[in-house]
Amino acid sequence: MNSKTKDILSLVTIITLIVLMVGYCIFALIYFDKPEQKIMCKQVVVCIEDSTTHRFVNTATIYDYLQKQQLYPIGKAIGIAEAHQIEQSIAKLSPIKAVDCYMGYNGNLHIDLCQRCPLYRIVPNQGKSYYVDNEQRIMPVSNLFTAYTPIVTGEVTKDMAQNELYHFMNYLLADNDWAALFAEVHVDNKQNIRLTCNQGVAYVELGKLTNYAQKLEKLRAWYHQYPHKNNPNLYQKITITYDELIFCTKTENHE
Repeated sequence: MNSKTKDILSLVTIITLIVLMVGYCIFALIYFDKPEQKIMCKQVVVCIEDSTTHRFVNTATIYDYLQKQQLYPIGKAIGIAEAHQIEQSIAKLSPIKAVDCYMGYNGNLHIDLCQRCPLYRIVPNQGKSYYVDNEQRIMPVSNLFTAYTPIVTGEVTKDMAQNELYHFMNYLLADNDWAALFAEVHVDNKQNIRLTCNQGVAYVELGKLTNYAQKLEKLRAWYHQYPHKNNPNLYQKITITYDELIFCTKTENHE
């Protein structure tokens, strides 16, 4: 290939690149610089993913909230910015874990929700009741719905509720035996734990939240070895506070 041919090929290459660059610029001006398309909202469609298990919010709740925030979209032109504003506002509601808001070409504004999941409810001696959810966060109670969860009562601080109690309650709920047996956890002013039972002996005195896994395994062994003694007419409480020992307190007037 002589030098003249090389020069021609170089020129063709440069011209081709220039044409491609100009074409891309024209494409960008047409498709990326045009105004955002907005669609008139005809209907709001609310989809709550976990509505069969939790009902902290419903369609009426979302409608009322949007109206109070002056964000109710029906009859308004809605684009990406407006949908995002609605999404961000709904995300501030305490029961909401995640929300996705988008506009359909048919004029429907879709709001897809997922609610937070409470693990247990705190009823402290001082202050208002609240839940702790599965992400270790405090969650206010709702006037609309009460979740069926274990209850923790007594001298419970929010720090305790979100830390050592969170790990303890997760441990109980992950075990089928304990999740079925214990209905309530009580914390006294010395941070000792008392467990209220759904069946059998009424109470289990656990003591401090230390070595609770070993203490409960000791209790499980007692239940398996002496099932006939798990009787509220025989014992009123079982104490597993001490290492290697189990104390059973007889029911009053029982011989």
